[in-house]
Parts: sequence; structure tokens; C-alpha cells
Amino acid sequence: MDENRDEHVQPQDEAHRNSPKAAAGDEAGTANAAAGAEAAGGHEACYWNDKKYSDGATVCDAHTRYKCWNGKWVEIGLC
Repeated sequence: MDENRDEHVQPQDEAHRNSPKAAAGDEAGTANAAAGAEAAGGHEACYWNDKKYSDGATVCDAHTRYKCWNGKWVEIGLC
């Protein structure tokens, strides 16, 4: 995906609905959970400041790129 197409978002605000960010080093566990959910036919959406994003969507927050994987935001690089 072209990095220029990522939606630039404001930092998560605790007053709004937000999906959790995967902890550093959790990428493998999150990827395994996402693969299991995909095999079962489920794709959980993610929320960022009350906005719903589909599984696989990417956003950019403070030069960090996150991807929605089965209901969690996983850091995937820079934007």
C-alpha cells in the first residue's frame, strides 16, 4: 500500500472508543491470532477515536504506521 494513502490521525484520546495497540514484540502473537480468526472467517474491525476501520486498514499517527489486525493496531513501520 502506498504510504501516502494512510489516513493521518490524531493521537488516541481516552475519551473515545479505541482499539488497543499491540505491545512491542507482540506482532507475532497478533499475526497468529489474526491468522486464526481469518481461518475461522472472522475479521474484527478497529476503532481510533470513535472511527471504525476495517481489518487491514492502515493509519499514520505521529510518523508511526499502524495496521488493523483482528481488532488490534499493530505498528508496521514509519509513515
